Parts: sequence; structure tokens; C-alpha cells
Amino acid sequence: MRNRIVEQDLREIAAERLPWERLQDAMVLVTGASGILASYVVETLLYLNETRHLNVRVLAIVRSLQKARHRFAHYERRAELIIRSHDMREPLFVEEPIDYIIHAAGQASPKFYGKDPVGTIEGHILGTRNSLLLAWEKGVKSMLQFSSCDSYGEGFSNEDPDTLDESFVGRLDPLADRSCYPMGKVASESLCRAYVLAHNVPVKIVRIAHTYAPLMPLDDGRVFADFIGNALREEDIALNSDGSAERPMLYIADAVRAYFRVLFFGKSGEAYNVAAEENTSIYAFAKLVARLAPCGGLHVTVKKEKRKGYLQAPKKQVKISIRKLQSLGYRQAHTLVDGMRRVLQSYEEKENE
Repeated sequence: MRNRIVEQDLREIAAERLPWERLQDAMVLVTGASGILASYVVETLLYLNETRHLNVRVLAIVRSLQKARHRFAHYERRAELIIRSHDMREPLFVEEPIDYIIHAAGQASPKFYGKDPVGTIEGHILGTRNSLLLAWEKGVKSMLQFSSCDSYGEGFSNEDPDTLDESFVGRLDPLADRSCYPMGKVASESLCRAYVLAHNVPVKIVRIAHTYAPLMPLDDGRVFADFIGNALREEDIALNSDGSAERPMLYIADAVRAYFRVLFFGKSGEAYNVAAEENTSIYAFAKLVARLAPCGGLHVTVKKEKRKGYLQAPKKQVKISIRKLQSLGYRQAHTLVDGMRRVLQSYEEKENE
């Protein structure tokens, strides 16, 4: 049985005024399909089959079949969902025609940056190259590349704008320990642009900011999962920093609506920020989760000793502009309070299933 909160999200996404009919009888390839963001894309496509009878077939490319089968257990008897295990660093061969590609594969959790920097950067660059080759070969109608707002870099100066739009050129230190992730994303974006110029591949890029979702794996390593895990275990929340860094935290239903809008309406070879309209500090976010925790009354503290292998993200007080995304007709629907309340409710629903 599908989780009630997820069901509500899928109903909301499917109600978005988008040309869903373009997906009629289409084959959609989704890489990294069992990840937090891409799995919601897969579920949206399957939900559209249920409610709009589009006959969309989904080829879900994953690294771990076991993880994917657990993630999509609710859909195990659905013939239109095909799950294939493949390392996207290797060329991908598909016999069937492909109409759309959503390339979301790649290590995104900070817990991988220190443990597997080679796999992180190679996964993004080689995975994108192989996805673009397949898009070119199949003549897809549209491809969506998942990138990151981390591509804007760090070390912002007083001369830099307070709000970053897609034209901003950031600063990245290629020799920084954490650079395996943002440098991989930057290189992937450049590959996309090259394939547009050389082969007219209709690839669009979404630069994704911090996004949270119902039923996130609590061992993911990102701040959302850590804090939610604390709340569900009735533990006080301990920060690895002073919590002053700010993030534009977006709820998954808003994010997925943005992804499909860019897939359908975005311009090839261009990037679109997908972020919340407002920033929230890590400390304020921790306080919110502590307040919304099912048990209530949790406290927020700062750790004296840092977690082993923890690579602290740069402090960012800048905002991410979504005006370009809004020009495509996008509007954010969920506040952080509303979104986090839904996330916590999703775990309560899971316990009652």
C-alpha cells in the first residue's frame, strides 16, 4: 500500500498544468532511479499511468537491485516498470526506443565525498557522457540533467551579488577535498552544452538545491536525514557547526513539478535553478525539526567533536534565484514548516502500515 503522504504528493504533482499527454506511450529512461529525487520521478510516471492512462514505460537504471526492489516494492507487479542494474560509468546499451531521459545518477550525499572521491567525480562525468551518447543515438525528445547549485562554488565576496542567477560564474578550488562533487557537476554541465552545440541533443539542466522528501533513508548523511532521524529517535539535535550557514530547502513535490516543467519547456543547453524561494539557517531548521518532532521538547546543541570523515560544506549566505524557473510558469506551493510536517507524518504513516 502506498504511503498516504506520498499519495498526496503524487496527486498534487499530477494535477500540475503540464502537457502530460506528450508522455503517451513513451519510454522514459531514469538513471539513479532509486535515489531520493529520481524515485519520486519514477513514482510520478507510474501514477500518471494510473490516473491518466498514458501507458508510459519506465526503464529504471540503478546501482543496487536490492535497494531498488525495496524502494519500488509497491510496484513489483507493474509491467511498465523495468529495473536494470548498471554502473553508469560504463557505456549503456538499450535496444528499445527511448523518448525521454532523466539523468539523476551520481553520488550526492556528503558521506561519499571523503570515502569515495574518485567514484563521486567519475560517476558524474562519465555517467553524463554515457547518458548523452544514448540520447544522441536514440534521438530523444528531451533529456533532463540533474546538476547542483554547488556548481556556483564557494568563497563568495562582497562584490558578488546577494542572489545568484544562472548567469553567475562561481569559484571552485579543484584541489579542495570536497571538490569531487561540484567539479563533477560543472564538468557534466559543460558536456551537456557541448552535445547541444555539436549534435543538437535536447538536454536541459536543473541546478538542484537542498531538497527533502518523505521516507528519506535516515542513513543518507545529509542534514535533513540526520535531523529527522534524531526527531524520530527522540534525541536532541547536535550540530556539526554553529548552524549559521543558510540553505534554500525545497520540498520534493515542488521540486518534481519543477523538473517536469523544465523537461517540457526548458531551452536546450541551458540551466534552471530549482530551490526554495527563501533561505533557512541550519540552526533554524534544527529548531523547527525539534519543535515538530512527534515527542516534542527536543533541544539543539553544537558538537564539541566533529564526526569522523565529515567534510563541512562552505557557509553560504547568498540566495538562489528561481526567476528563470518561474518564467516557465513554476510556483512554489509548500513552506518549510508544511513540508517538514508532511515528512515527519510520512514516517508515522509507515509505522502504522
